[in-house]
Amino acid sequence: MTRVRAFLSLASGLLFSQSCVAFVPLLQRAALKAQLRKACKNKDTTSIFKLADELQKVNPTTNIIKDFSKLGGDWKLDFTTAPVGEVPDTDSTTKTFQSIDTDIGIIYNVIDRGLPEKGLKIGVGAEPTRPNRVALDFRTIEAYNDKFPKKVTLKFPPRNLIKLFSKVEKFVKGKAFDELEFKEIAHFDVLFLDDDLRIQRNSEGNLFVNSRI
Repeated sequence: MTRVRAFLSLASGLLFSQSCVAFVPLLQRAALKAQLRKACKNKDTTSIFKLADELQKVNPTTNIIKDFSKLGGDWKLDFTTAPVGEVPDTDSTTKTFQSIDTDIGIIYNVIDRGLPEKGLKIGVGAEPTRPNRVALDFRTIEAYNDKFPKKVTLKFPPRNLIKLFSKVEKFVKGKAFDELEFKEIAHFDVLFLDDDLRIQRNSEGNLFVNSRI
């Protein structure tokens, strides 16, 4: 009986220790996220970079190929290092956000000036290609207007056509065509992703911090 009690006591202690180990990162993430959101609000770039690095170390999403569905939903932009001209400002008449459908693998960058009457939607294909990387391919630009024409859709050149040109270019240079390299011409790396916060760095090196809407 004494041995049984000792075993149960040891087992309980181990379970408690494991629970504590699992609980600590949760507390750490919560604290870092709160600090990051404050830094984004204050536009404290130095702190944002530091906190993004810290959150990357406790990222709960270590394989975006497996957990691609976690990207799904609508996201608003809290901070980016991308040039101002590439990211329209949100004001009283304009809302900007991302809407991601992981079932069909597409991201819509939305500029809402009163949709469905006025606004812009940029459709971008998304495919996870590595545990931390999502490859992108630009597909459409949909412009909405309250005057004629109500909707104009512009399509980017077909992916297969661009792929053919890339193959020809590689052949001329005497280099082998790399399918993965081609897919990842445009991409973003997931630095942190949980239920309501996403931090990523794109192929141009720009940092993005997004919160789920």
